[in-house]
Amino acid sequence: MQQLSRLFAPASWRLGSTALLTVLLSACASMPHSPSPTPTPAPVAVTPAATEISQAQEADRLLAEGKDLAAAKEYIQAAAASGADKQLEYLLKAAQASLDGNRAQVASLLSAEVLRLSQDPSQRAKALWIQAQAYQRDGQDKLARGALAELLSISAVSPEQRAIAMKELADIYQRENHDLTALDFLVKRDALLSGAAKAENRQHIHSLLDAQSSAKLKNWQGRSGDPIVQEWLAFALIAREHVDPASRAAAFAAWLQAHPGHPNIHYEHAAATPASGAKGAICTLLPTTGRFADDTLAFTAGLQVAARQASGSAIHELSDSSDPALNATQYAAGVQAGCAAFVGPALPQDINAVLGARHPQDPPILLLGDVASDPGKGIYDFDISLQVVARRVAEDAFQAGYRQAAVLYPLDAQGAAMQAAFLENWKRLGGDVAGVAHYRVGNGDTAGAVREALGSVSGQRAFFFLVAPEQNLATIVGDIRAQSSGPILLAGIPTFTSENSGGLSGAKIYALGMPWVFDPQMANGPAAEAVKQSLPQATAQQWRMAGLGVEAYGLLAKILGSTASAQQENRQLMGIAADPVRHGQRHLQWVTWQNGTLQVLPQLPRP
Repeated sequence: MQQLSRLFAPASWRLGSTALLTVLLSACASMPHSPSPTPTPAPVAVTPAATEISQAQEADRLLAEGKDLAAAKEYIQAAAASGADKQLEYLLKAAQASLDGNRAQVASLLSAEVLRLSQDPSQRAKALWIQAQAYQRDGQDKLARGALAELLSISAVSPEQRAIAMKELADIYQRENHDLTALDFLVKRDALLSGAAKAENRQHIHSLLDAQSSAKLKNWQGRSGDPIVQEWLAFALIAREHVDPASRAAAFAAWLQAHPGHPNIHYEHAAATPASGAKGAICTLLPTTGRFADDTLAFTAGLQVAARQASGSAIHELSDSSDPALNATQYAAGVQAGCAAFVGPALPQDINAVLGARHPQDPPILLLGDVASDPGKGIYDFDISLQVVARRVAEDAFQAGYRQAAVLYPLDAQGAAMQAAFLENWKRLGGDVAGVAHYRVGNGDTAGAVREALGSVSGQRAFFFLVAPEQNLATIVGDIRAQSSGPILLAGIPTFTSENSGGLSGAKIYALGMPWVFDPQMANGPAAEAVKQSLPQATAQQWRMAGLGVEAYGLLAKILGSTASAQQENRQLMGIAADPVRHGQRHLQWVTWQNGTLQVLPQLPRP
């Protein structure tokens, strides 16, 4: 992708030339374009001002309909047709719409162009904020830190925006294990807040301090140059040494008297305790707010349904935070309150925080993310990502006797992660790769990508590894069949049913997935029916997460030592295949389609 800074002529604010506009829009080539609901009139000559107004109005309409990427494209076109007074405004709108539409790289480039052209503090602040969010979504925390630091250097930034930026910086530094720097930003942020926001920020400070050892807090006292940070550290150590409230208050007063000029930070802190009902329950450590809220809702629904079906341990939602320090604090409080087992967290930074607070004698914990090393006794790795499916395809294919793979995947974050997981495992096993190619979701022309993926494919022990969403599946399978008759192994399809199997019936097309979505005993069983009642409008992703919740409960029932009859009932109900002595094993099965009917296979057929 060409840098957007090359798309604007430095001597002019105008983007009216066809050549420049074409190159500019190439940055958003994958963005959809929704046609106007009214018939397109015959071409007429219009002035740039009329074109700008028309495109801006169309962009506003698309944005109101939630079509962020199509709106971004129209805003870019409006910018190209506008003058200096409006161009940057449209680019900022295009950048925000691109960010909302999960095109972080496009949003970053657009905001960078605004920063190059504008000296207006308000516009620069907006561009820096968008750029920081885009960098974080793209996993570039170091660049996000730079954008947020520059944002804080602008004097015109409001206290509210400044407080938000400081929170983002604190979160980034915590992810990077620079907790003292994170504390510094949280303490500075505290002075900008009031009311409930101040109370929430102070809970964050307390949680960060609670997660540190006394030795580390004493070390920080010698490293921090901020007197207010020094006071927080001193009060945290005093609170640990003085359990009695009256003794603690006297010690606080003595410290303030010995350090004249320090404001009283009113260090009131009660360690977070779980609500009643945690004792004997399976406690969750999953965020109920933010971008993972829908996934948590569905996963927890699956847990609760399975608990009722098995008449087993209740489910208690212990944490509603995605903050690592708060998760660690809630975990420790849950142990004290008597949780029988834990589910979660899923993100690496949260897993590290919780494992750092864990003791060997603590109840079992089922982590929902990949753990790099052997997690130790009582810790189970139940990775819920689709990368698990990709790795299993590699293992099963190699075990069945295949030795060469052609790889095709969609050009998005999930597709890239799945092909990487497959290739890592395939190469580790000793498999050969004929070719690797990608395609754009929604693009009907995939024949060239298929040809590139087939590469040097040869022999009877070759297969096609395909990641494809439903809207592309039939087309890509057709393109593969036009060039190859070898087996196609599918991964990542959200649902496996007869209704969406168009183009899949035929020999040598196999898919690996969850029994929850294709095994009649489970897909139409009592647990599935109960989930449908709890989540009547569930998306394909939520349905998958609910199934994972059901599987997770079945594994926990085995870990907690259910009776033999209960274990058998859970296995039949939930299709669990796990070894609780080691790690949680996702239960996946191979299926194929014959004459429009989906058939479950005991294993992947040999070449």
